[in-house]
Amino acid sequence: MEAMKPKSCQEYIVGVMTMDVEGKDSERFLNCSTKAVGTFEHQLKASLGVRVVALSFEGPHLTPTAGAYAPLDFLHVGMTEKIERDVHFLLIITEVDLSTTSFGSTLALSSQLTNVGILSTKRLNPTFWGNLEDRALTVRRLETLLLQTFSRLLNLSYSKHPQNIMYDFTDVEDLAGMVNFTARQRQQMRDALPQEAHERMSRRSQWRFVLVTLVRDWKSILIAVIRANPFRLLARLPTMITAALSTIIFLFFTPDMWDVASTVELYQLILFSIIAIATATAALYRTFAFGDVLSRRRMLAESTVVTSAATIFSLLLTMALLFAIFMSFLFVGTVTIFPRQLMETWPTVDPAVRTIDHIKLSIFVAALGVLAGSLGGRADSNGLIRGVLFVDEEA
Repeated sequence: MEAMKPKSCQEYIVGVMTMDVEGKDSERFLNCSTKAVGTFEHQLKASLGVRVVALSFEGPHLTPTAGAYAPLDFLHVGMTEKIERDVHFLLIITEVDLSTTSFGSTLALSSQLTNVGILSTKRLNPTFWGNLEDRALTVRRLETLLLQTFSRLLNLSYSKHPQNIMYDFTDVEDLAGMVNFTARQRQQMRDALPQEAHERMSRRSQWRFVLVTLVRDWKSILIAVIRANPFRLLARLPTMITAALSTIIFLFFTPDMWDVASTVELYQLILFSIIAIATATAALYRTFAFGDVLSRRRMLAESTVVTSAATIFSLLLTMALLFAIFMSFLFVGTVTIFPRQLMETWPTVDPAVRTIDHIKLSIFVAALGVLAGSLGGRADSNGLIRGVLFVDEEA
């Protein structure tokens, strides 16, 4: 059933999409999903007044890795379908196992940046663990997982109480005992709903729409950038760092670089560094971003702008951090271990023995290293980088 457009700005729509990928036991999967979605709809309507619509999507042709599927493949589909179906939030339920970067597998993951959640029923049924089938228990677990995943999209924090739906569970057995929200949690969700349900659209004046969205949703973008964390991103870019270091070591011991340090003005090197960082960011963005998603009606969505902006700023900060690290190491290496006699004889114009010469050399070589590294970084894992950028957490 297709979602209808909101009748007013006060009506929020949550789409729940079933995605039967392998089709091995469709009847059981769809039956359990339908029952769980019914209870989920009742809960949300009673506590938040939102509308829940049931959606379906023929499972995409995906290739499992080590018996599990990549959640980011579902997330990409979810981003597109959320715009096409005109819903503010989208939860995707699939019957296949989901891989994860942190654990062996995951039951659910949420992406507050995109307002999409992915859930797997694979491990909810007792038969997966070698026990007798219990559909009622499977449905109960899925109900809890739906409520918790949606609540995470509203930025609701975890609870320490095992009976609370937001309990940070460690075992699938815990799900059946997680039965309630507190009055404070319900109020927090009501307060967060208008802010998190950003899904305005624009067909014309798209640049103006982008600028207005950046101003309106700067808090959401900032939170996403902080969550991504440039240090975490760098840890996922080993190929890029290796390529950059190889370039830096080679250039550091090249006489021509010392000529640059002794002759080029500082402001020129600073300008070059800014261009290098921006270029490296653009190269990585084309590799790791999901891209600008437009609806069939060529409408640009607010969530697309927020997602793209958060990705750009996260990668930009990461490149700036990498540049600062390289520059610091180069400067320290120059003033501590590089022979002074070479500083005097390698440059063909003036000796590069002053502190300002060392700073200029460090800036120039670091900028070139970042540029070279961005080309190598395109070979790093899309899944790992996108996981840091778009996924808040895995359950």
